[in-house]
Amino acid sequence: MTDGRRRLGVQDALWLEMDKPGNLMVVDSLFWTREPIDWEAWTAVATERLWDRFPVFRSVVVRGEDGGWWWEERSDVRFEDRQERVVLAEPGGDAELQELIASRRTVPLDRDEPLWRAVLVDNYRGGSAVLFRAHHAIADGIRMVQLTLSVFDPGPEEAAPRPAASVPVASGANSPVDAAAPGGVATLAAGAVRTSARLARSAVTNPVGAAHSTVTVTQSVLGSAASRARSALGRRPDLPPVLAGVPGDLDTVRKLTLGTRNDTARWTGSVGQLKAIAWSPPIALDDVKAVARAHAATVNDVLVTCVAQSLHDYLRRHRTVCHSVTWDVPVNLVPFDPGLPVELGNSFALVQLELPTHLDDPLRTLGVVRRRMGRIKAGHEAAVDYGVQALISRMSTRVYRFTVDLLANRAIGVLTDVPGPQVPLYVAGRRIEGMMGWAPTTADQVMSFTIYSYDGKVFVGIAADAALVPDHEQVVDGFVDAFGRLESLTAGRSG
Repeated sequence: MTDGRRRLGVQDALWLEMDKPGNLMVVDSLFWTREPIDWEAWTAVATERLWDRFPVFRSVVVRGEDGGWWWEERSDVRFEDRQERVVLAEPGGDAELQELIASRRTVPLDRDEPLWRAVLVDNYRGGSAVLFRAHHAIADGIRMVQLTLSVFDPGPEEAAPRPAASVPVASGANSPVDAAAPGGVATLAAGAVRTSARLARSAVTNPVGAAHSTVTVTQSVLGSAASRARSALGRRPDLPPVLAGVPGDLDTVRKLTLGTRNDTARWTGSVGQLKAIAWSPPIALDDVKAVARAHAATVNDVLVTCVAQSLHDYLRRHRTVCHSVTWDVPVNLVPFDPGLPVELGNSFALVQLELPTHLDDPLRTLGVVRRRMGRIKAGHEAAVDYGVQALISRMSTRVYRFTVDLLANRAIGVLTDVPGPQVPLYVAGRRIEGMMGWAPTTADQVMSFTIYSYDGKVFVGIAADAALVPDHEQVVDGFVDAFGRLESLTAGRSG
């Protein structure tokens, strides 16, 4: 902190620079109530629990003399100016709210003002909704969830102000991992970034040479360690702890040098500014847990399998042959802190999860998902990718923009699985009926896919490029259908 300013963290500054017209670095969070919200009561609660507690909500971003970015707190900004009231057109259902959110998805936040806005919505199914939009530079997705929860109460009666909601909001694919990597991870990350950039440039002018170079570079990076790992894997099915992460680490090197399994498909192209939003009816979380137990899988494995099957069905309807797609999956790198530090910020990595989209059988898909998720968890991909992000942030704007686009375009978008509170919560005396959110995407990524559980229910939502993903609602509808098939097959096996 200097003269009322606080320098943005390395990751915070990186996300600040990554806005582009078709894909803004803005996290969109939504919750809704069955009864209308008293907006004066809402304003009083949010002012006390967000505005007064977290200086970043009262701050703007400014350039320092050294060229770096700083948060500068302003005394002339008002909470009320960060909100707008909207009344949904009749009949005030899902379609109208989804259209409203989609229209805001590409509206940039003014850099001369605090980088967030709240849209207060009336006439949604006879109740209310709140769309909270905040730039990724303020905080990562896990902290955004905590921020949202911090304005909620455990009962309809107004509760005493709390620092933040003490609920488990980070598990599964987004769980905290050990960021301490073995020696050589930083070197590997630096080499992978440089290699990826060089290969991308050479592939344009000399594709054959570039292909040969990738093989040569990969062999050089892995060296004799890869040979020893393959030998060990062949000799012993139960790996000792020291070798448990080797398969995942080999995958990490391959993803950063050769690239990911992300086939060209119906949605491949340059994103535009017309977006589409959809979400599905909720699924009972207990039903998901029952399927997971039957297959000795995690809840996250089951849900991600349904994502893969949904994309399989969507692509088949659109007559596209595609064997695999890759998602960027955020992984929290710090332990969950129920106190929520006032400086917020970003502390996560993006791992790349490759999902099969060519299998008709959900059970076979579940098996593939379990293996690939297991390799990521046992390896050090999150730590390496965090090192890559740190290196990218120190490059010149032109170079890191190129590098970020290169790595991001190896995935179709961002997939988040956020287990929220499993008890009903209230805001300004009104019960929260459902929650949803969408992470930002970058480069030419076409989808943000969110799995959010709350109060014993699983909600699934998608934010997509309207031109590249026509009939986008088929994706979330397909998720529900895929779970139904997986549940039936599970019942058939047990019966």
